[in-house]
Amino acid sequence: MSCKNIIFLLFVMVLFLTSFQVYAAEQQEKSAILIAAFGTSYHEAAVSIENVVKAAQKAFPEHTVVLSYGSRTIRKILKDRDGIIIDSPTSALAKLADEGYTSIIVQPLQILSGSEFHEILSITNAFAVMKDPHSQPIFSRIVIGSPLLTTEADYEKAVDALEEDMKQYTSKEGDVLVLVGHGTEHPANSCYSQLQNILQKHYGPKVFVGTVEGYPGMEDVLLQLKNVGAQRVTLKTFMLVAGDHARNDIAGDEADSWKTVLKKSGYEVQTTLTGLGENEKFVQIWIDHIRDLLTKE
Repeated sequence: MSCKNIIFLLFVMVLFLTSFQVYAAEQQEKSAILIAAFGTSYHEAAVSIENVVKAAQKAFPEHTVVLSYGSRTIRKILKDRDGIIIDSPTSALAKLADEGYTSIIVQPLQILSGSEFHEILSITNAFAVMKDPHSQPIFSRIVIGSPLLTTEADYEKAVDALEEDMKQYTSKEGDVLVLVGHGTEHPANSCYSQLQNILQKHYGPKVFVGTVEGYPGMEDVLLQLKNVGAQRVTLKTFMLVAGDHARNDIAGDEADSWKTVLKKSGYEVQTTLTGLGENEKFVQIWIDHIRDLLTKE
Protein backbone atom coordinates (compact mmCIF):
# COMPACT_ATOMS: atom_id res chain seq x y z
CA MET A 1 0.00 0.00 0.00
CA SER A 2 1.34 3.37 -1.00
CA CYS A 3 2.14 6.11 1.48
CA LYS A 4 -0.71 8.25 0.09
CA ASN A 5 -3.19 5.44 0.60
CA ILE A 6 -2.02 4.90 4.18
CA ILE A 7 -2.35 8.62 4.97
CA PHE A 8 -5.81 8.69 3.40
CA LEU A 9 -6.87 5.62 5.37
CA LEU A 10 -5.63 7.15 8.62
CA PHE A 11 -7.51 10.36 7.80
CA VAL A 12 -10.74 8.43 7.23
CA MET A 13 -10.29 6.53 10.48
CA VAL A 14 -9.69 9.73 12.48
CA LEU A 15 -12.73 11.35 10.84
CA PHE A 16 -14.86 8.30 11.65
CA LEU A 17 -13.71 8.14 15.27
CA THR A 18 -14.27 11.87 15.74
CA SER A 19 -17.76 11.63 14.27
CA PHE A 20 -18.55 8.65 16.51
CA GLN A 21 -17.36 10.51 19.61
CA VAL A 22 -19.54 13.49 18.74
CA TYR A 23 -22.52 11.20 18.15
CA ALA A 24 -21.90 9.33 21.43
CA ALA A 25 -21.65 12.61 23.32
CA GLU A 26 -24.93 13.75 21.83
CA GLN A 27 -26.62 10.46 22.75
CA GLN A 28 -25.23 10.41 26.29
CA GLU A 29 -27.91 11.10 28.86
CA LYS A 30 -27.67 14.53 30.44
CA SER A 31 -28.86 14.59 34.04
CA ALA A 32 -29.96 17.52 36.17
CA ILE A 33 -31.28 18.20 39.65
CA LEU A 34 -33.81 21.00 40.00
CA ILE A 35 -33.89 22.50 43.49
CA ALA A 36 -37.38 23.95 43.85
CA ALA A 37 -37.67 26.51 46.65
CA PHE A 38 -40.52 28.90 47.40
CA GLY A 39 -37.89 31.64 47.50
CA THR A 40 -36.90 34.64 49.59
CA SER A 41 -36.26 38.32 48.87
CA TYR A 42 -33.92 38.63 51.88
CA HIS A 43 -30.32 38.23 50.71
CA GLU A 44 -29.11 37.31 54.19
CA ALA A 45 -31.76 34.57 54.41
CA ALA A 46 -30.99 33.14 50.95
CA VAL A 47 -27.90 31.43 52.39
CA SER A 48 -30.21 28.62 53.54
CA ILE A 49 -31.22 27.89 49.96
CA GLU A 50 -27.68 28.34 48.65
CA ASN A 51 -26.46 25.78 51.19
CA VAL A 52 -28.77 23.12 49.76
CA VAL A 53 -27.69 23.94 46.20
CA LYS A 54 -24.01 23.73 47.15
CA ALA A 55 -24.54 20.49 49.06
CA ALA A 56 -26.26 18.95 46.01
CA GLN A 57 -23.45 20.09 43.73
CA LYS A 58 -20.89 18.51 46.06
CA ALA A 59 -22.82 15.28 46.58
CA PHE A 60 -23.75 14.76 42.91
CA PRO A 61 -21.00 16.32 40.75
CA GLU A 62 -22.12 14.36 37.67
CA HIS A 63 -25.43 16.24 37.68
CA THR A 64 -26.15 19.83 36.74
CA VAL A 65 -27.86 21.52 39.69
CA VAL A 66 -30.39 24.23 38.89
CA LEU A 67 -32.34 26.51 41.27
CA SER A 68 -35.93 27.69 40.86
CA TYR A 69 -38.25 29.89 42.94
CA GLY A 70 -41.95 29.09 43.03
CA SER A 71 -43.10 32.52 44.23
CA ARG A 72 -43.91 34.90 41.38
CA THR A 73 -43.92 37.82 43.85
CA ILE A 74 -40.41 37.07 45.11
CA ARG A 75 -39.08 36.55 41.59
CA LYS A 76 -40.48 39.96 40.58
CA ILE A 77 -38.97 41.69 43.63
CA LEU A 78 -35.54 40.21 42.93
CA LYS A 79 -35.73 41.16 39.24
CA ASP A 80 -37.01 44.73 39.75
CA ARG A 81 -34.93 45.55 42.82
CA ASP A 82 -31.69 43.67 42.20
CA GLY A 83 -31.69 42.61 38.57
CA ILE A 84 -31.57 38.98 39.71
CA ILE A 85 -33.48 36.56 37.52
CA ILE A 86 -34.42 33.17 38.95
CA ASP A 87 -36.62 30.85 36.92
CA SER A 88 -39.91 29.38 38.05
CA PRO A 89 -40.01 25.56 38.21
CA THR A 90 -41.90 25.52 34.91
CA SER A 91 -39.40 27.78 33.14
CA ALA A 92 -36.43 25.90 34.59
CA LEU A 93 -37.74 22.55 33.36
CA ALA A 94 -38.53 23.97 29.92
CA LYS A 95 -34.97 25.29 29.62
CA LEU A 96 -33.50 21.95 30.71
CA ALA A 97 -35.56 20.21 28.03
CA ASP A 98 -34.42 22.73 25.42
CA GLU A 99 -30.80 22.19 26.44
CA GLY A 100 -31.08 18.45 25.90
CA TYR A 101 -31.32 17.19 29.46
CA THR A 102 -33.14 13.88 29.60
CA SER A 103 -33.04 12.74 33.23
CA ILE A 104 -34.38 15.11 35.90
CA ILE A 105 -34.77 14.96 39.66
CA VAL A 106 -36.97 17.69 41.12
CA GLN A 107 -36.22 18.25 44.80
CA PRO A 108 -38.68 20.58 46.57
CA LEU A 109 -37.46 22.39 49.66
CA GLN A 110 -40.81 22.33 51.43
CA ILE A 111 -41.05 21.13 55.03
CA LEU A 112 -44.18 19.05 54.45
CA SER A 113 -46.33 17.78 51.60
CA GLY A 114 -48.78 20.68 51.65
CA SER A 115 -50.19 22.89 48.90
CA GLU A 116 -46.82 24.25 47.71
CA PHE A 117 -45.38 20.76 47.38
CA HIS A 118 -48.40 19.58 45.41
CA GLU A 119 -48.05 22.52 43.03
CA ILE A 120 -44.51 21.37 42.20
CA LEU A 121 -45.74 17.78 41.99
CA SER A 122 -48.36 18.85 39.43
CA ILE A 123 -45.72 20.62 37.35
CA THR A 124 -43.46 17.57 37.50
CA ASN A 125 -46.28 15.26 36.45
CA ALA A 126 -47.18 17.57 33.57
CA PHE A 127 -43.62 17.44 32.19
CA ALA A 128 -43.57 13.66 32.64
CA VAL A 129 -46.24 13.25 29.97
CA MET A 130 -45.04 15.96 27.57
CA LYS A 131 -43.75 14.82 24.18
CA ASP A 132 -41.60 16.40 21.49
CA PRO A 133 -42.72 16.93 17.85
CA HIS A 134 -41.68 13.31 17.15
CA SER A 135 -44.06 12.01 19.83
CA GLN A 136 -41.13 11.08 22.10
CA PRO A 137 -41.10 12.00 25.81
CA ILE A 138 -39.11 15.21 26.35
CA PHE A 139 -37.58 13.59 29.44
CA SER A 140 -36.69 9.91 29.63
CA ARG A 141 -37.03 10.19 33.41
CA ILE A 142 -38.40 12.90 35.67
CA VAL A 143 -39.10 12.20 39.35
CA ILE A 144 -39.75 14.27 42.44
CA GLY A 145 -38.15 14.03 45.87
CA SER A 146 -39.93 14.10 49.21
CA PRO A 147 -40.36 17.13 51.48
CA LEU A 148 -38.19 17.47 54.58
CA LEU A 149 -40.54 15.58 56.93
CA THR A 150 -42.02 12.58 55.16
CA THR A 151 -40.95 9.30 56.76
CA GLU A 152 -40.49 8.38 60.41
CA ALA A 153 -36.75 8.32 59.71
CA ASP A 154 -36.95 11.97 58.62
CA TYR A 155 -38.48 12.95 61.96
CA GLU A 156 -35.77 11.08 63.83
CA LYS A 157 -33.14 12.92 61.80
CA ALA A 158 -34.86 16.19 62.71
CA VAL A 159 -34.60 15.25 66.38
CA ASP A 160 -30.87 14.74 65.93
CA ALA A 161 -30.50 17.99 63.96
CA LEU A 162 -32.00 19.93 66.88
CA GLU A 163 -29.78 18.38 69.56
CA GLU A 164 -27.38 21.34 69.73
CA ASP A 165 -30.27 23.80 69.96
CA MET A 166 -31.71 21.85 72.86
CA LYS A 167 -28.37 21.92 74.66
CA GLN A 168 -27.91 25.63 73.99
CA TYR A 169 -31.40 26.91 74.77
CA THR A 170 -32.87 24.51 77.36
CA SER A 171 -30.00 23.80 79.73
CA LYS A 172 -31.58 25.45 82.78
CA GLU A 173 -34.77 24.84 84.72
CA GLY A 174 -37.57 26.94 83.20
CA ASP A 175 -35.94 27.13 79.74
CA VAL A 176 -38.12 26.18 76.77
CA LEU A 177 -37.47 26.10 73.03
CA VAL A 178 -40.41 26.93 70.75
CA LEU A 179 -40.10 26.04 67.07
CA VAL A 180 -42.36 28.20 64.92
CA GLY A 181 -43.28 26.86 61.49
CA HIS A 182 -45.35 28.39 58.71
CA GLY A 183 -48.50 26.31 59.02
CA THR A 184 -51.10 25.56 56.37
CA GLU A 185 -54.78 24.74 55.89
CA HIS A 186 -53.69 21.59 54.07
CA PRO A 187 -54.16 18.31 55.99
CA ALA A 188 -50.37 17.88 55.97
CA ASN A 189 -50.29 20.52 58.72
CA SER A 190 -50.63 17.61 61.16
CA CYS A 191 -46.89 17.01 60.75
CA TYR A 192 -46.23 19.81 63.26
CA SER A 193 -48.08 17.95 66.01
CA GLN A 194 -46.26 14.75 65.06
CA LEU A 195 -42.95 16.59 65.22
CA GLN A 196 -43.71 17.90 68.71
CA ASN A 197 -44.69 14.43 69.94
CA ILE A 198 -41.46 12.90 68.66
CA LEU A 199 -39.31 15.75 69.98
CA GLN A 200 -40.86 15.51 73.43
CA LYS A 201 -40.34 11.75 73.45
CA HIS A 202 -36.62 12.50 73.20
CA TYR A 203 -36.26 15.81 75.06
CA GLY A 204 -39.30 16.01 77.32
CA PRO A 205 -41.66 19.03 77.67
CA LYS A 206 -38.87 21.54 77.07
CA VAL A 207 -39.64 21.93 73.37
CA PHE A 208 -42.89 22.90 71.66
CA VAL A 209 -43.95 23.44 68.05
CA GLY A 210 -46.24 26.23 66.87
CA THR A 211 -47.20 27.77 63.55
CA VAL A 212 -47.84 31.24 62.16
CA GLU A 213 -50.79 30.24 59.98
CA GLY A 214 -51.94 26.84 61.21
CA TYR A 215 -52.27 24.60 64.26
CA PRO A 216 -50.90 24.74 66.90
CA GLY A 217 -51.18 28.54 66.96
CA MET A 218 -49.76 31.04 69.40
CA GLU A 219 -52.59 30.63 71.93
CA ASP A 220 -52.09 26.87 71.93
CA VAL A 221 -48.38 27.28 72.64
CA LEU A 222 -49.03 29.86 75.38
CA LEU A 223 -51.27 27.36 77.17
CA GLN A 224 -48.59 24.69 77.01
CA LEU A 225 -45.92 27.10 78.28
CA LYS A 226 -48.14 27.91 81.25
CA ASN A 227 -48.75 24.25 82.00
CA VAL A 228 -45.02 23.43 82.24
CA GLY A 229 -44.12 26.55 84.22
CA ALA A 230 -41.83 28.01 81.54
CA GLN A 231 -39.85 31.13 82.42
CA ARG A 232 -37.46 31.74 79.51
CA VAL A 233 -38.46 31.05 75.93
CA THR A 234 -36.31 30.87 72.82
CA LEU A 235 -38.25 31.30 69.58
CA LYS A 236 -36.63 29.47 66.67
CA THR A 237 -37.84 29.58 63.08
CA PHE A 238 -38.79 26.14 61.78
CA MET A 239 -38.74 27.16 58.12
CA LEU A 240 -36.23 26.75 55.32
CA VAL A 241 -35.29 30.44 55.46
CA ALA A 242 -35.49 33.08 58.17
CA GLY A 243 -37.30 35.56 55.92
CA ASP A 244 -40.35 37.77 56.31
CA HIS A 245 -42.26 35.53 58.72
CA ALA A 246 -39.21 35.11 60.94
CA ARG A 247 -38.30 38.79 61.04
CA ASN A 248 -41.82 40.16 61.43
CA ASP A 249 -44.38 37.59 62.62
CA ILE A 250 -42.00 35.82 65.00
CA ALA A 251 -39.19 38.17 66.03
CA GLY A 252 -40.70 41.54 65.08
CA ASP A 253 -41.58 44.39 67.44
CA GLU A 254 -45.19 44.61 66.25
CA ALA A 255 -47.89 44.17 68.89
CA ASP A 256 -49.05 40.85 67.47
CA SER A 257 -45.66 39.20 66.93
CA TRP A 258 -44.80 36.06 68.86
CA LYS A 259 -41.96 37.83 70.66
CA THR A 260 -44.12 40.74 71.78
CA VAL A 261 -47.08 38.62 72.89
CA LEU A 262 -44.90 36.20 74.87
CA LYS A 263 -43.09 39.09 76.56
CA LYS A 264 -46.41 40.65 77.56
CA SER A 265 -47.41 37.26 78.95
CA GLY A 266 -44.49 37.46 81.37
CA TYR A 267 -41.82 35.36 79.68
CA GLU A 268 -38.20 36.26 79.04
CA VAL A 269 -37.93 35.90 75.27
CA GLN A 270 -35.03 35.60 72.85
CA THR A 271 -35.19 34.85 69.14
CA THR A 272 -32.81 33.15 66.74
CA LEU A 273 -32.98 34.20 63.10
CA THR A 274 -31.61 31.17 61.29
CA GLY A 275 -33.35 29.03 58.71
CA LEU A 276 -33.20 25.25 58.61
CA GLY A 277 -30.92 25.50 55.60
CA GLU A 278 -28.22 26.90 57.91
CA ASN A 279 -28.14 23.58 59.78
CA GLU A 280 -26.10 20.98 57.87
CA LYS A 281 -28.09 18.11 59.33
CA PHE A 282 -31.37 19.46 57.98
CA VAL A 283 -29.73 20.10 54.60
CA GLN A 284 -28.59 16.49 54.60
CA ILE A 285 -32.19 15.25 54.88
CA TRP A 286 -33.03 16.87 51.53
CA ILE A 287 -29.79 15.50 50.05
CA ASP A 288 -30.71 12.03 51.29
CA HIS A 289 -34.05 12.31 49.49
CA ILE A 290 -32.22 13.03 46.23
CA ARG A 291 -29.87 10.11 46.84
CA ASP A 292 -32.84 7.81 47.46
CA LEU A 293 -34.14 8.61 43.97
CA LEU A 294 -30.75 8.06 42.35
CA THR A 295 -30.46 4.59 43.89
CA LYS A 296 -33.80 3.67 42.29
CA GLU A 297 -32.59 4.43 38.75
